[in-house]
Formats: sequence, C-alpha cells, structure tokens
Amino acid sequence: MPKSPKARKESSKREREEGRMSEEGLNSFRKSSRTERSPSRGGERNQSKEIEEKIETVLREIKEDMAGIVEESRARRKELAAAREKEGEQEREDMLKSSEEMDKEMKTIMIREMREEIKTLRKELAAVREENGELRKELATVREEMRGREEKGQLEKADWMKRMEMIEEKMEQREKKERKNNVIITGIGAISGNVERGVEEWLEREIGVKVNKGSI
Repeated sequence: MPKSPKARKESSKREREEGRMSEEGLNSFRKSSRTERSPSRGGERNQSKEIEEKIETVLREIKEDMAGIVEESRARRKELAAAREKEGEQEREDMLKSSEEMDKEMKTIMIREMREEIKTLRKELAAVREENGELRKELATVREEMRGREEKGQLEKADWMKRMEMIEEKMEQREKKERKNNVIITGIGAISGNVERGVEEWLEREIGVKVNKGSI
C-alpha cells in the first residue's frame, strides 16, 4: 500500500531534520576542535598534529556511524511502511515510536562516546602543553646560566687583559731603562778612553815616559 501524501511529507521532513542535526553537530565539533588548536614549536607541533589526526579519525568514524544510523533509520521506515499494509494504525504508531526512541538512544550513545573521546584528547593536549611549558622553563634557565658564564668569562678576560697590559708596561719601562743604561755605559767608556790617552800624552811630554796601552 503506497504512502499517503501526508505520510511522505512527514517522513521527508524528519529525514531533513535528522540530516541537519547531524551536520550541525559535526560542524560544531570541528569548530571547537579548531579553537583548541594553538601554534607551537618543535615537539609540541608534532604531538598536536597527532592529536588533530586522532580527532579527524574520530570525526570520520562518527560521520560513518551517523550515516549508518540514517541508513538504518530509512530501512526501518521502509519496514514500517510495509508493516502498515498488514497491521493496524495503533501498531504502526507504536513501531514508529519505538524506532524513533531507538534512533534517539543510539544518537545519545554516539554523542556521549564522542564527548568522552574529545575529553580524553583535550587532556592529552593539555599534558603536552604543560610538558612543553616545563621544557621552555628549563631552556630559559640554561640560557640564563650560559649568559652568566659568558659575563663571568668576559670579566675574567678583562682582568687578564689588564694584567697583560701592566706586564707589557713594566717590560717597556725596563727596556727603556736598559737602553738608557747602555747609553750611559757607552758614554762612560768613551770618556775613560779619552782620559787614558790624555794621561799617556802628559807622561810622555812631561817626563819623557812612554806608557804602553793597557798599563794604566
């Protein structure tokens, strides 16, 4: 027995509403998943990508399950349509009500499982972010320590440079003193030689004594 226009209209309206509810639920889930994402570096980016892939997998499975539910609902409606030809109006209404309740229960179960899965994934993402936060703190500590060592090294280097400058200055002063002493010694030697020659000439001139070099 074919469906009445009213029955066909109600069936089509119910299918459109279920399809719209399923699509709205998936869109809302995708939107909430996107808002949970945040830019990161290194390991956090990889782990976040894995979590996002898990979410996409869950969404795909949910979509497939929802498609199965819709298909099963359509099959049940066809069964109900066939049953209407044999059974009374009250029995048909009871079967339709039972089918709707079952569909509602299945959707409730799927939504509950989906929420639990999302909750678990969010916990994993929070743990990853916390771990990365600790790593950032540790990196900052290492950098601070390296900066302190670098500053200490610069101070030590400045101290060594100062000491080297002092040593070089002392060496330069000693070299100047040594050159001065050499000049003085050379001058004294020249004067001494002149004195010796003068004495030799005086002795030879005054008393007629010729003195050999090196005897004085």
